[in-house]
Amino acid sequence: MITLKALLVVTAAVYIENSHAFISTSYPIGGLFNRLSLDSSVIAFEEMIHMLSGTCHGEPLRAQVIDGYSTSLELCTYTSDHKGIVSLIDSRPTQGICDTTCLLCNRLNVSHLSLGWELAETYATDLYTFYYHPPPKLISTAYAALIKKLQWDKFTFLYEDDSSFIRLQEVINTWPSMAEPILFRKLDPTSDNRETFKHILKVLHISYHVIDCHVDRIKKYMEEIIQVDNSTEYQSFILTNLNSYTHDFRAMKDLMANVSTLHLTLSNDVKWKDMGMDTVQQLETALAADALNHIEKAIRNMPVSNPLPDPPALCVREGSDYSDIVWPLGADLRKALIETQTRGFTGNIVFDEKDGTRINFKLHYSKLNRESEFVLAGDWDSNTNFITVHNEVVDRSNAVKSNSKIRVAARIARPYFYESSNPNEPTVYKGYAVDLIQAIFERINEAEKLNLEYEIYPVPGNGYGNPVSGTKKWDGIIGELLDHKAELAICDLTITSERNAVVDFSLPFMSLGISMLFKEPEPDEPDKFSFLNPLSLDVWLYLATTYVIVSFVLLICARMCQDDWVNPHPCNQNPESLENIWSLYNCMWLTMGAIMTQGCDILPRAAGSRWVTGVWWFFALIVTASYTANMSTFLSNSRRSSDIKNVKDLADQNQISYGAVLNGSTYRFFQNSNDSVYSKIWTTMISTKPTVFTKDNDEGKERVIRSKGKYAFFMESVAIEYFINRDCDLKMVGSKLDSKEYGIAMPKNYPRKGMVDNAILYLQEKGKLEVMKNKWWIKEDNNKTCEDSADEEDNSGSLQMKNTSGIFLVLGMGGILGLIVAIIDFMLHARQISVKEKVTFLEALASEWRASLNPRELHKPTAPPRSAPPSTASPSPSRRERSQSRAVSVLRAATSFINFDEIY
Repeated sequence: MITLKALLVVTAAVYIENSHAFISTSYPIGGLFNRLSLDSSVIAFEEMIHMLSGTCHGEPLRAQVIDGYSTSLELCTYTSDHKGIVSLIDSRPTQGICDTTCLLCNRLNVSHLSLGWELAETYATDLYTFYYHPPPKLISTAYAALIKKLQWDKFTFLYEDDSSFIRLQEVINTWPSMAEPILFRKLDPTSDNRETFKHILKVLHISYHVIDCHVDRIKKYMEEIIQVDNSTEYQSFILTNLNSYTHDFRAMKDLMANVSTLHLTLSNDVKWKDMGMDTVQQLETALAADALNHIEKAIRNMPVSNPLPDPPALCVREGSDYSDIVWPLGADLRKALIETQTRGFTGNIVFDEKDGTRINFKLHYSKLNRESEFVLAGDWDSNTNFITVHNEVVDRSNAVKSNSKIRVAARIARPYFYESSNPNEPTVYKGYAVDLIQAIFERINEAEKLNLEYEIYPVPGNGYGNPVSGTKKWDGIIGELLDHKAELAICDLTITSERNAVVDFSLPFMSLGISMLFKEPEPDEPDKFSFLNPLSLDVWLYLATTYVIVSFVLLICARMCQDDWVNPHPCNQNPESLENIWSLYNCMWLTMGAIMTQGCDILPRAAGSRWVTGVWWFFALIVTASYTANMSTFLSNSRRSSDIKNVKDLADQNQISYGAVLNGSTYRFFQNSNDSVYSKIWTTMISTKPTVFTKDNDEGKERVIRSKGKYAFFMESVAIEYFINRDCDLKMVGSKLDSKEYGIAMPKNYPRKGMVDNAILYLQEKGKLEVMKNKWWIKEDNNKTCEDSADEEDNSGSLQMKNTSGIFLVLGMGGILGLIVAIIDFMLHARQISVKEKVTFLEALASEWRASLNPRELHKPTAPPRSAPPSTASPSPSRRERSQSRAVSVLRAATSFINFDEIY
């Protein structure tokens, strides 16, 4: 015979309201408990039965067995011999199963008030079962809403048994398919789980966790987590047990994690004191009290029945004779339970009339505060599936000691972080990152009234950080954060989705984009004779030869044609001789004037010479027009720079190679881009041998300088600005290819992220970020001032002196040559005058010089005055004839000289 030892406890603690009718009959109520039930539930049941003795009566039924069938046998013995009950408050944890006892109550129309959770599949068939524990679907929906509110991007699901997948099914079903998959790990309540936690925290670097376990084992798991990772301030936990808020975390001094939970009851409910119990009770006890109070009010709402029909014994019967012994008032009591609404320790007690489940209730949202106590933060409403926050609770992870020193990792790179060059001082680091982190902590200490200290150190390996192949680990500066060796990381670290998946970033402190670093091309030697370039050398030679040949042909034609022989004295109708002005000199002057488009003061008269001249003019027209057109094209091409202007120009040529930092953010940009131009650039870079990738920006800059315009380097625009301010031969080419930001990296769930963000916003609003950038980009360590290149003038559209100096050189040489010819001609003329006039050469030269170079005189004597005064005596006739003949000869000579260039 199976003995009863189990605890059957039902407690209810609400004052009795006015009844609609006076009830003289006391209804028998049973409370089923076993050894898994709480002692406080038994005590609450007994206290409540004593308080409600006028309406109902009963005793706790203590079953000594656990399995459902054996429990039903003990229940049969207890309810036999006219000891039946009209309602059974069942506090046993049944793991969601409607066992034999549940089935017996439903067959005999005995109200079965279950305090545990049940599977949704049994709701429709178990009409007489009322579930005071909220449905698992709604509970899991509430936790899914909490995960969404906390903005978790990935998390681990830690559970003790497979029933967790049923009770928290909505957490799994509502998780976005595109998000990081949920990591499931089973915990062993009886053994060591530290290896599991080590893999999750140290290898996978996951910071968000859902723990579904018994409330008594929360301490065990948390202690194991602390032993694995003493930096629990970066962790966040959600405890799904509805009794988790009753756990005392004050003794766990090393736990700095953010802990959240949901619960039905409140710890400060004063109604427990009215029952002589502690103010903090677990959910089972509260549900027992609510169930007993609810059925008492339902009985008061039932029609009066005297005498009360005997309830049936809860025994398993063979055959189908249950319909003959069902309790007649069972349907009325069920209806009264559905229609009766009350409020208890677990909030509103309202049931759905179809399946008997709790509806229209609230779950309280609590978080651990700095004093390691759960504080009410808000509520979740089952009608709206929305969490309303009433009280902002500072995260538990912010409880770090205010005077703890914060380690800041930095990467050595100018101008962000580098050693001071003073050899007489110990190693001192300076740079933009040093100034920025100092300004941030000064602002935090001032705004938060703290005394935070920090130390900044160079990261080993000086790398940004990349995933280690085959593992979940990272190297470089990201690895320092994941291993919790540093709490902050500051350098030229670009915010990318890949990095943001493993660490958090502050608000950006600098915006930038990818651009090209290029070396200014070596300036070409100025071509003084660029005016010759429109025509090739052979054309110039052919043109000169043609000019000479045509001049000779014109000379021959002009001499042969009679119309070009003219009377030198038109007034003399019978001249003794004819004159032809077409000497070789004049022929060449005519052809030269034609090709220069200036014309000439002499023109041919004969048909033959005119045909030759006309054809030459046509030829000169074509040549001159061609030269002018080619000169215009040449000037346009010379102004049009042949340098690379944008990334498309770079992709379309094969003379200039290009690269980026290996495995950097720029490297990833081209690797992951779908743009056709960027994809072409990426394909070219990875296929180029030797490699075009560098280990850092400094190596890329040096390679650009050495290449002399044959290598371009893709890098962040702010780094290019720094380099070009210190090397005038470098320049930034093209527009930015993308838009990105630098941010301060920190581990996931870093407690002071909000403080860092607020400090950066403050520095940005005050303009201090721009001041710091100007200091380190322009002023510090910069002895050069790069001015605009002279090439800028070339792009203005004007023809420069360096390309036209040859024209002036030709003009100068031609002018000097003409001056020399004029001087020689002048001296020869003076010589002729001295011979003819019997004067000295110097006298003739001086006389001609004074007469020729006096701009006020338009006439000059035909002969200079003699050096000796003339005789006063009358000359003899012969002498006078000789003088006249000499004067006539000089006059004729002068006339002949003048007529050489006379215009006809």
